[in-house]
Amino acid sequence: MLLAIMLGPLEIGVILVVVLLIFGPSKLPQLGSSVGKMLRGFKKEMKELKDDDAADAEEAARGEIDVTPTDVKKEPASGS
Repeated sequence: MLLAIMLGPLEIGVILVVVLLIFGPSKLPQLGSSVGKMLRGFKKEMKELKDDDAADAEEAARGEIDVTPTDVKKEPASGS
């Protein structure tokens, strides 16, 4: 979205012409389909990650899971 704000219509047109020259008109539908699948997969994974984090936070708030780091070593108390 930020990229579209920074690019004007002329720049976008030049990019589209270069893509058309590189891939050719017969490959553009396949390219568009691949990009669409990639974006859908990325959005799905991001949503799953967000949902997993939210579920973990809810469990931690209810006290159902231990969220203390496993690499913390308890040192024995000194007997002095």
